Amino acid sequence: MRHALDASNESLCAALAALTADDDLVVGACQRAAAVWDGDVTRARGARAALVLSDIGADRETLIACILSDPRLLGQIEPATLQAEFSAVVADQVAQMQRLMQLGEQYRRAQSADWIENLRRLLLSSISDVRVMLIQLVHRLERLRGLAFEPDEAKRRQLAAETLDVYAPIAHRLGLGQIKWELEDLSFRHLEPATYKRIASLLDEKREEREAYLATVRTALDEALKAAGIHAQVVGRPKHIYSIWGKMQRKKLSFDALFDVRALRVAVDTVADCYAALSVVHHRFPLIESEYDDYIARPKENGYQSLHTAVRAFDDKAVEVQIRTGAMHAQAELGVAAHWRYKEGAGSAVDSFASELNRLREALAAGSPAQPVAAMVYVFTPQGDIFALPSGSTVLDYAYRVHTLVGHRCKGAKINGQIVPLKTVLSQADRVEILTQTNPMPSREWASAQSGFLSSASSRAKVRNWFHRLDQSAARAAGAAQCDRLFRRLGLNRSAQNLLIAALNFKSMDALFDAVGLHRLDAATLLHTARAVLKPELSELAAPVTQTPVFLDQTPGVGLSLDGMKAQPAGCCHPRPGDAVRAFITRGQGLSVHKEDCRNLAHLAQQFPERILSVDWPSGQASWAQTLRLDVLVEDVARFWSDIGPVLVPFKARIVESRSRLERNSGLNDIALQIELPGAVDANPLIKRLQSLLSVESVQRRAS
Repeated sequence: MRHALDASNESLCAALAALTADDDLVVGACQRAAAVWDGDVTRARGARAALVLSDIGADRETLIACILSDPRLLGQIEPATLQAEFSAVVADQVAQMQRLMQLGEQYRRAQSADWIENLRRLLLSSISDVRVMLIQLVHRLERLRGLAFEPDEAKRRQLAAETLDVYAPIAHRLGLGQIKWELEDLSFRHLEPATYKRIASLLDEKREEREAYLATVRTALDEALKAAGIHAQVVGRPKHIYSIWGKMQRKKLSFDALFDVRALRVAVDTVADCYAALSVVHHRFPLIESEYDDYIARPKENGYQSLHTAVRAFDDKAVEVQIRTGAMHAQAELGVAAHWRYKEGAGSAVDSFASELNRLREALAAGSPAQPVAAMVYVFTPQGDIFALPSGSTVLDYAYRVHTLVGHRCKGAKINGQIVPLKTVLSQADRVEILTQTNPMPSREWASAQSGFLSSASSRAKVRNWFHRLDQSAARAAGAAQCDRLFRRLGLNRSAQNLLIAALNFKSMDALFDAVGLHRLDAATLLHTARAVLKPELSELAAPVTQTPVFLDQTPGVGLSLDGMKAQPAGCCHPRPGDAVRAFITRGQGLSVHKEDCRNLAHLAQQFPERILSVDWPSGQASWAQTLRLDVLVEDVARFWSDIGPVLVPFKARIVESRSRLERNSGLNDIALQIELPGAVDANPLIKRLQSLLSVESVQRRAS
């Protein structure tokens, strides 16, 4: 029963009392709302809104909270009083309702579709009881019913646009078909008054003709169904102006070309009766094949079920017919099955928010206080834009989400006007302001997952990349200084420097600086090569193609066996059994074994030809060992030592020595490892396995 906008408090309270068997708390809530009634029909009225809720079967607590959410009561009753007189649940629902009204004030027209969608999701994610959204929707419906009495046209249009953009889609998603349709029609009436009146007049102009025509078709169907022994009720289907306009826009059809302007609904008892009735309809009138859909055998994604068909009835006029059971009708109209994914054109991709809405719809149908579980947190910028971040994101995550440079320059933050630590986890609807400094100065600690500054792996990667580039720049500067000193000491001109770059197989001077600064090229090799460049007779060293060096040999074709000798593979060329090798006699370290085409060996041969030996690999290669020296940057030391054992076993490797130090700036541990493994084993797969460990940041091979 629809009550007048200015209905007396007595009549509203009496109606609610009758619906709730004179419940004392409902009557008490009505009396509180009646005491503040001011006669302003442009504002929602709690008791009238509660009557709308009673029509869709809302529970007692929700009815009471709806009455007490009357905007005239805002701030009039203390939360403690509400809890004492009614219940903690009612008090919490009223408080959440007030918060929803405040968040709704953030709406601004002419925003992007993404912004509006984020606002819808924010509203749903900001409540801990989905029934509160039900209260908000009926309050909004009540406000629109009285909107015609609002004298300010700009305010009317603002409220209508907000309803059409935000609240009607939410009602649609929660399966509240009747509320959604009325919200849309009332909003459309104020946003497009001329179009609304034109469509309404087209409906009115032909109403008598259409109703008379449908009565004839309805009578014919009634008779056919009775003759087939099917118990059914055939009724006219109500038309909604906004949906008619929407279909005309989408399909670019005129009013007369719409199939469903003339529409009937057939209600039957069972699913079997649905198909039997469909057969009768198609036997009585010719089918329009393109307009047939079976949503019983193939329900829509939201669970909606019905048979939809269109036929050519008398005078060849199109009539739409929907056939469904009473349970299907209640589901479609009152609560559980919303059409939102179908109507709004959503794709088939999995959407966690869509799954959450399915759960909330089921909770509404059961009248249970389901709490939305949000996978995302929605926050406002100082300018009112909305950002969506994964739940658990911090203030610093938000800064990097705005822009990488904003994150690098972040020195502090405010949430809702209050200074907060950068580790602060964001909550729904927070208004976040980032305080920045002129120059980027991120902290190495931010890159550590254990530090708690950043929950996003991508943001931590941005911090690591920043310091990687910074370290590279510092290394290049150090390498440039070291090379410059060497060039001045040896008197290398630009031409000689270019020869040096070519001899060392670098593409540019910067690449040489990087290698020296990052210790990938040792000072001794750089010095030896530079001296060789200075000697005209050795200028061929700078050529791109390496020439085989000439060595002082023993007996031609005979190499000295390494069996039982103290020898180690050189760290510059990493020879392995089977490679053609020669040995260099070191001072006190035994023999250093090099590949025959090793550049370092060529330099040594020029300076110390008498210390170069032709050698053969040991006869028992299994006994030959090679030493691998690595620098490993580790984030979690304990995990590293627990993980490294299984990595070493397949390679028959063992750790001979380890040293570690903590890098204060990055918080990472630099571990220097000396690993011994059989000479026949390729060390590169072992290095790759170490690099793949979750606790390892990087692995670099050191020269011997």
